[in-house]
Amino acid sequence: MKTEHIILKRANLTNNCPECYATDGMVLSFMQEKKTSSFIIKTNKKVLDNIHCSKCGTQIFPGRWTPDIERVYDYHRKTITAKPGSTKFTGLSYAIVFILITILSLGYIYFSHPELLGLTS
Repeated sequence: MKTEHIILKRANLTNNCPECYATDGMVLSFMQEKKTSSFIIKTNKKVLDNIHCSKCGTQIFPGRWTPDIERVYDYHRKTITAKPGSTKFTGLSYAIVFILITILSLGYIYFSHPELLGLTS
């Protein structure tokens, strides 16, 4: 199953990084997870968030956030609109269901009413 992330919003923060104290390297991202397989495409309704500092290359976890970072995070969290969770079937799924229904219908006709298929003498 292939997993990709749909980016809802990405914002550059000017707060100090708690690791390297740089003011121009932090990026806040809000994403949703989308899983794709041959039969189904599923979008998770849960929003994932991430703060990453590009200067020192570290991910800033919520335990290390300063009150300023929390305020900026809360502001940006209110501005995003998440896509609803969904499950979609692919064309291959519909084709398999169609083939199964056709096989079952022909099997029913063959065993219950063989005269319809011209198999009785």
